Amino acid sequence: MRVIAPSQLMREAAVVLEPIRDDVVVIGAVAVQVALDGQDVALTPTRDVDAGVATDAAQRVVEHLQACGLDRSELAHERSFTWVKDDLKVQLLRPFHPFPKGAARGLPVNNLIGELAEYRVLVAFTDDPERGRFWAASPAALVALKAQAFGRTRHDGEAVDRDFSDAMLLLDRLGPEIAREIPAPSPMRGRVKQAAERLLKDDACAAAARELLRTHHETSRQAAEAAVGRAAQRMLRRLE
Repeated sequence: MRVIAPSQLMREAAVVLEPIRDDVVVIGAVAVQVALDGQDVALTPTRDVDAGVATDAAQRVVEHLQACGLDRSELAHERSFTWVKDDLKVQLLRPFHPFPKGAARGLPVNNLIGELAEYRVLVAFTDDPERGRFWAASPAALVALKAQAFGRTRHDGEAVDRDFSDAMLLLDRLGPEIAREIPAPSPMRGRVKQAAERLLKDDACAAAARELLRTHHETSRQAAEAAVGRAAQRMLRRLE
């Protein structure tokens, strides 16, 4: 159980997700916030709650969201996988399935979702530390998910630097925990190693550094790139 000081978004999300907590695993920005809670890092605010769901659970999860008052997004680029109520936005992903049915048909595919049953942590809030509210992807799984997204762009074509900086911050602040989490050898260990190696490449290092500067983690490009390199190299040493 990971006990955190929740943001207002996490409290709102928990109201919706707790009744179906065993059907979904929170990934993305909210899961990164969970993992880095108490680490004194500044992260870009978000109102999106990304969650992985098994293909055969997708229909009942969507029906639950709708029963909670969330409606499909009106934005064409996200309508098939996004449900909204006021400022809360829940976006669903699923692993590959050859014949998805119902609501599952419109969900984006990410095959790491299928592995999260082994790489997840139950999240509780500090005001009720014995009550698990929802599952979130573990730090190692988040690094793998972020690395899988390296180089993606938003629907308007804007490059997403945050994936690179999130991976770097997870490796930097939670490196020992991540190394303990992933046995050797294992596919997840290999993915984390590949993520660290990728951050040592010039383009990935520069992308992470840009976001670190934007969020005021570092005061110069040179310092930011040096921090990215140190975090990646330390992680690779831990995995030797």
